[in-house]
Amino acid sequence: MKLLSHEQTDRAKQYMLTQARALEAALYRYEFEGGSFSEVLEELSRYQNDDGGFGHGLEPDLRCKESSALATTRALELLRLDGTGEGEEMVIRTLGYLERTYIPERFGWDIIPKEAEQSPRAIWWKYGAFADHWGNPNADIAAYFMDYRALCPFGPLDSVIRYALDYLREACDLTEMHELFCYLRFKERLPEEQALDIQELLERYLDNCISSDPAEREGYGATALSIMDSPNSPYYKKYKAMVPLELDLLVETQGEDGAWEPNWTWYQYDEVWPLAKEEWKGILTLNALRTLRNFKRIETVQ
Repeated sequence: MKLLSHEQTDRAKQYMLTQARALEAALYRYEFEGGSFSEVLEELSRYQNDDGGFGHGLEPDLRCKESSALATTRALELLRLDGTGEGEEMVIRTLGYLERTYIPERFGWDIIPKEAEQSPRAIWWKYGAFADHWGNPNADIAAYFMDYRALCPFGPLDSVIRYALDYLREACDLTEMHELFCYLRFKERLPEEQALDIQELLERYLDNCISSDPAEREGYGATALSIMDSPNSPYYKKYKAMVPLELDLLVETQGEDGAWEPNWTWYQYDEVWPLAKEEWKGILTLNALRTLRNFKRIETVQ
């Protein structure tokens, strides 16, 4: 069993505090050093537009300043880390943006705006991206509206939930990993009876996306650690035999600078990609440290 050594941990810490974006540095301090969530909110607010949505490269692969459902769901993911209640006002503004941009005939949202094509971005971020995979981001957004149903009631929510269930049963090809991640979050918020009703479908979806043999993986793809960051995950039992090797590989792939880096590239905008790559390194390093901490894979002081 490989552990992240004291030296490796210190290098990761130094990377987070000196080279990561201010947002990820604030998140690191909050999660690992008892920092304040108000600092996280201050940094996150720099990416929020007057319409309540988020842009400005919060999602590093999409650089447009305009709000997008993609960046806004990323903001909501971070706001769920709030253990203080300080972020409620931001949550209300954020969900207000999603309520106003809801497309009734789609039972959902466009993942990115048309304006995104005027800014540097990864090659896959074209307007209409993921149109054939409704669940990304729509199942995810439904999950956030379920999270905050009491704080921000959303009138069409029950209709969106019904559509999400029907789409999964009747139209989803059960192959696209980002859509899988959205549906896993969606399922975790459903009442038990509805969650059980789609359990078998999601098991098939997981089997289609996550290979049990690391040797079969090439480049960017889903792993067991893509869907869990602790042994408390509902998916831990399914992948329990694989997790030790995944954690060993995570320890081994830390870079010399203390960071973990993306295993993808943009295939365009070569002059901007290095900045986005560096921003991703902060996100991935924070995720790696969180996972290794939760699985007790960081060497402790004797």
